[in-house]
Amino acid sequence: MVEAYVRRELAPQDCAAFEEHYFQCAKCFDDVQLVEKFVGGVEYAARTGRLDPELASSKASRTWLFPAFAFAAAAAMVFAGAFTFEVFIRRPAREAQLQHELQQARSEAQASQARVAELGQRAALDAGPEANVPVVILTASRSAGSPNQVQLRSASRRVLLWIDVPAQSPGTRFLVAISSPDGRFAKSIHDLERNSSGALAASLPVADMPTGAYNVRLFNEKSPGQLIAEYRLMVGRR
Repeated sequence: MVEAYVRRELAPQDCAAFEEHYFQCAKCFDDVQLVEKFVGGVEYAARTGRLDPELASSKASRTWLFPAFAFAAAAAMVFAGAFTFEVFIRRPAREAQLQHELQQARSEAQASQARVAELGQRAALDAGPEANVPVVILTASRSAGSPNQVQLRSASRRVLLWIDVPAQSPGTRFLVAISSPDGRFAKSIHDLERNSSGALAASLPVADMPTGAYNVRLFNEKSPGQLIAEYRLMVGRR
C-alpha cells in the first residue's frame, strides 16, 4: 500500500484512510518517506536519461521496485546498526581508553615532578654543611661475631668511613668495594690514599643505604683482584 500511495494509485477514500493512519504510525511514515525518495530517484534517472522513461513509468517496474525497496530498507537498517555501534559502543570505549591513557600520563608526569623536586632538595642539602656526621672506624681485626657498627640518624645525609689499612708500600692507591649480602646495595670508591694517620677516609650517601649488614673489601687500585683486607659493617638507624 505504501508504494501505491506514493505512486498516487489509491482510491480517494483509501488514500485518506492511509494518510490518517501513517501520520500516527512512525514506521509507516518512515516507509513513505523512504519510498518517496526512491521513486523520486527513479523519476530523476528517467528524466536525465539514465533510465528508460517507459520502464520507469510502467507498472512492470513493480517487479523490481519491491526488491529494490527491500534492499534500500535493509541497507538503511545496516547503516542504523553501524551508526548505533559507533556512537553508543565503539566511541565511548575509545573515549574511555583515551581518558585512561591521559590520566596515566598525568600520574607519570606528577611522579616525575615529585622525583625531580626530591632530587633538588637532596642536592641543596648535600651542597650545604652537615653537623654530627656519623663516623665508623673499620678495622680488620674484629672477630667474626663482632662487626663494626654505626647508627644513622634520620637527618643524616652521609656517613664517614675511617679505614685502618695494613702495612703497604708508600704511594699505594686503594679501591674500596662496599656491598650488602643480598646485592641491593653496591658501591665502589676509587683512588683512595692514606692520610697522615696512615688510614683511609671516605664518605658515602646514606639515602639509598638500607639498614643491615655490609661487606667492605679493600683492594690495590692497580691490582683489583688482590684483596688486601676485608671488614664487616653493621648499619642501624635511630
